[in-house]
Amino acid sequence: MSSQGIEAQVTALLAGMNAMGGYQLSLVCTDQGLLVASAGELVRSEIAAGLTSLFDEIVGRAGRDLALTQIDELTLSDAGAGRFVIRPLNSGESPRLFLVVQVPRDASWRRNTNLVARKLLAILSHLLPSPSEPEHPR
Repeated sequence: MSSQGIEAQVTALLAGMNAMGGYQLSLVCTDQGLLVASAGELVRSEIAAGLTSLFDEIVGRAGRDLALTQIDELTLSDAGAGRFVIRPLNSGESPRLFLVVQVPRDASWRRNTNLVARKLLAILSHLLPSPSEPEHPR
């Protein structure tokens, strides 16, 4: 499948999750903050993708300072705007991918993001190097 076909498939999946959960936007991005696909406002999606590049730094400090060793998501919460939920899709692999969802105040997200994360990995897994495969062949 072409990269445009994969992007369309991911975007449709994200749009379906947004409709199902009443979410304003959702996106998939890399650990470097590069947007892979999004459903919702593009400018806000690009900003959220950039913010996601701080995930490993925050998790590292939480591990070091608070002894939190099994963090599976970060949530930024605002009383008015709701939440931004940042969930890693794959661990330790490069590039590392994230699902980011803007969740309205008092709305749930865990079940929807679990389901969509599994579907996203199925779609995107063949684009990622396997754990035994070197990142850059020499």
